[in-house]
Amino acid sequence: MPLYTYGGSPSEVLTDLQGNVVPDYPVNIRVAGSGELVTALYEADGTTPIGQLRSNNAASTAPGAIRRWMCEWPQIEYEYNASGGRTVRWYATGREVATEALQTATSASTLATTADGKATAALSAAENASSLATTAAAKADTASTDAAAAISAVQSRLGATVTVADLPAVVTDAHRGGAGESPENSWDALRAARAYCQVLDIDARLLADGTLVSMHDATIDRVTNKSGTALTLTAAQLAAARIDPSTWFAAGYPDLPIPTVEDILNELGGRYVLTIEAKDAASVPTLAAMIKARRLEQSVLINTNTPSVATAIKDAGCLSHLWRSAAQMATDVPATIKATGADLLDLDINGTDAQITAAIAQAYPLGVWAHTLTRRVQRTRALALGMRGIITDYPAYVSGAVPRRTASTFSSGTWGPGYVPSGAARPVLDSSGRIPIPPPASASAGDAQVILAGEVSPAPATGVYEVKWSLSAAGVTGWSNLWFHLGADDAETVLSGTDIKHNGYTVQVAYTGALRIYRDDKTPNTSTQLANTTFTAPAANTVYTLRVTVTATAITATVVEISGMTVTANDSTHRAPWSVYVGRNYTAGTTGDVRIHSISTP
Repeated sequence: MPLYTYGGSPSEVLTDLQGNVVPDYPVNIRVAGSGELVTALYEADGTTPIGQLRSNNAASTAPGAIRRWMCEWPQIEYEYNASGGRTVRWYATGREVATEALQTATSASTLATTADGKATAALSAAENASSLATTAAAKADTASTDAAAAISAVQSRLGATVTVADLPAVVTDAHRGGAGESPENSWDALRAARAYCQVLDIDARLLADGTLVSMHDATIDRVTNKSGTALTLTAAQLAAARIDPSTWFAAGYPDLPIPTVEDILNELGGRYVLTIEAKDAASVPTLAAMIKARRLEQSVLINTNTPSVATAIKDAGCLSHLWRSAAQMATDVPATIKATGADLLDLDINGTDAQITAAIAQAYPLGVWAHTLTRRVQRTRALALGMRGIITDYPAYVSGAVPRRTASTFSSGTWGPGYVPSGAARPVLDSSGRIPIPPPASASAGDAQVILAGEVSPAPATGVYEVKWSLSAAGVTGWSNLWFHLGADDAETVLSGTDIKHNGYTVQVAYTGALRIYRDDKTPNTSTQLANTTFTAPAANTVYTLRVTVTATAITATVVEISGMTVTANDSTHRAPWSVYVGRNYTAGTTGDVRIHSISTP
């Protein structure tokens, strides 16, 4: 069992973050992270039960003498009631004591080796005492063996802290916890992303009372059910708010608590490398103190967009993570940015190749990472340029760690991995788990209406593809109800016919009932109509099935529920493992949603 200490000398007495001595109040022990009360406490022998950790009388407010004790949990929180009835918790781990035991065991091994040498010398020097010397040598050998065993046992219990030195050659970092696949900066996001990345990223906002919470915006309006500016709120006031993903992520998603940075450090610190963006420069001293109190200086990076703050982070004794936007990269001087002392430089993937390679040449300790990636083609480019880290909203999809599905899962009421809009906005899944693709407000917003179906991509070059869809209202002249696109990679796609991002094919179901097939050629940037036929116009609030069959020589499109609505294009120009997209294009006066019910692939 891990060994702990409570109370004691000035160097080991329990203190708060400001270094004030905590009086020896009655203490509860809880499991770190879960908060479960630990009642099985033992003396340092590991067998004698302890009822109370106090080491002086119940009326005393002074620290007690140092006391050693054990429990089965390697990470715990001390809990006591401070003045005014305020509950205080303090994180602790058995690793520090285990390390001390390791050092003691190592010293024992050294002493045993010395004893072995002295015993051997005695054996050589005194033949008349040979039996005694032999006995001493044997005991020394036994002591050496026991010490080695003790070292091995302690090492097996250490649960060594994960640090930046443990990161692989290519790092995946879940931006805001993986904001494209789970509600940003939430416990759900952080826990879901752990399977697909080595670094977890959060934002930190400072409240009026000094509490740090995981929140991106300066106000809580966008992502919670309350409103207000973070710096004017206290933790008690914010406790009444909840993250409400149903309004901005998926209609069926339940409300979630707002995590504090302290809770995140207590649960995940040392188990994963974390990068915490100090959205308020004034929060850096508090963040640094929290990190150093937990001895996580090599496990947690503090992130900023301000070069002077990056230097202040280093001066505070923590790892410094500096990010730069594409606009900033255009005027940044690489040597000046390196002079900030940042351990990690994080660059916008929209920067130029020359800007990125110039930054890499400065040789940052943790390399140069790329933000904020949504697609695998971006990852391929970043790695080809020599970038080490991939910061992404879609860690499951972009990392390639999640298996491809042959049928979409958004009907469950939440997004699967890799449903990425070509523009800034992604629709909120409706209460029935459908993707409502609204009409774009302008031609410039047209690309926002195309969504990559990442969880079913890349799909085979040939086979049968189906999209089930419906209209919220009857079609309006001049716009297409549905576009279905197969692209040779997962680059952004506008389906406008004027900006072809990659080779592939697009099937269009128009408001008139027209069914068309286009071939898209990246070079020379053309979209060519291969087939066109017109049948009965689709009706509102009726589920239709667009079936696209791709063979080695032809593409056939059919709307299954409308008799005779089928068309074939004999074309074999492009065949690839397809990335799958759904969307609609822009024409002035468009109305009504196109609702995507499901997508299936070979």
